Amino acid sequence: ISYAKQVILSEVPDYDWWYGCSPTAAGMLVGYYDIHGYDGLRYDNLVPGDKAELSTFSSTEGGWQYKAQYAIASPEHVKDFYSGGYGASRDDVDPPYHNFNSLADFMGTSQDSAGNSNGATTFYFYKNGSPLYVADICGTIYQNSSGLYGIWEYINYRGYGTHNPVDDRTMFNQYVDTYISGGFRLNDFMSEIDNGRAVIIHLDGHSMLGYGYDTEGNIIYVHDTWSEGDHTMTWGGTYGGMQHIGVTCVHITGGSPVPIPHSIMLIGSGFFLLLIFAKRKDSVRSET
Repeated sequence: ISYAKQVILSEVPDYDWWYGCSPTAAGMLVGYYDIHGYDGLRYDNLVPGDKAELSTFSSTEGGWQYKAQYAIASPEHVKDFYSGGYGASRDDVDPPYHNFNSLADFMGTSQDSAGNSNGATTFYFYKNGSPLYVADICGTIYQNSSGLYGIWEYINYRGYGTHNPVDDRTMFNQYVDTYISGGFRLNDFMSEIDNGRAVIIHLDGHSMLGYGYDTEGNIIYVHDTWSEGDHTMTWGGTYGGMQHIGVTCVHITGGSPVPIPHSIMLIGSGFFLLLIFAKRKDSVRSET
């Protein structure tokens, strides 16, 4: 007898498209860690200011109504790389550019120098289906146009991560097994979710965030950057007419310890002092 299993991560940000689907998907990912932390550590500086919002629907381009939008694509990014509107190219200002401060900056989104038209981001994959890590991209001609490497740069820019791209294997792109034999499997996706990690889902032309699954029907849950709410698709199938081809996984590191509330510290100190007092009292008794 086999039983269906459903696991859905709770309070996963659901963001409206903001100057590129890939930085928006990455923004939901870092927003999730900003809100919840991971593995007992805090990552609450991934989105500057207070905690990241759970939703940015509905948004108006040029408005920056939410903190998360500054992390995804800042006003400076749009000014330097997006003046021609969606799909345009050769509209970047002449360098020097602003100091990079958003995911879209580091990911090469909309940047002519990265070969991306406005709204587009490039992700590289190994053709044999194996994972492509940050360490594999570092120092190559693909580094400055890699969306994966840009996510790594942004996380490190915000004060987290390994700070050592040469050996970094905490983040990777991989084709899915339904697209390339030997690729990332549904079981691998389930393991990521079971361990509290959302996954960027790549279609052939769009990026989303995966945050849950249902083994009955091989269903995964996604936030698609287009409309608010829970959406589903079949693993390895199509969504919006586009084929599911790959994933980006981020195993975040370098967080800060969660501080102990002052009241708990006082209670803990009280217990500690009581234990010391009791021990001293017992030792005095043993001498009489």
